[in-house]
Amino acid sequence: MTKRAFLLLSVLLLSVFALTGCATTRNIQGKPIISTNVNKIINGTTTESQIISIFGPPYAIEKNPLTPGEVTYKYRFYYHKYVHLGNEILTSSTRKYEQKLNVVIKNGIVIAHSFTTRGNTSLKHILKRHKIQD
Repeated sequence: MTKRAFLLLSVLLLSVFALTGCATTRNIQGKPIISTNVNKIINGTTTESQIISIFGPPYAIEKNPLTPGEVTYKYRFYYHKYVHLGNEILTSSTRKYEQKLNVVIKNGIVIAHSFTTRGNTSLKHILKRHKIQD
């Protein structure tokens, strides 16, 4: 390939990327789960109505037919930021943050709960940037 052909091809590819541009997409699902609220849960003491008062309605409720009277309330928060380059030819997730809270309730009382977080973006950054308050 001659230098002139290589230069022409380079300019053409650069023009294609410039015309298609770069875009950022954010995917936010659910409401952030504040860890200080999770610390308020006391197994054997906290009631179902207190959980709903603190966290709102869960996104999902699981019932196990083998344990009557027991349900699991599931709360989730997802924040994903993607950068698209060249009409989505190249897509990269630049920031991810996920929270999961499971609360097991039997006969109206919390008997167990678990809370996990995962990702590379601090929750404080997300709360401030998206003006989400507790």
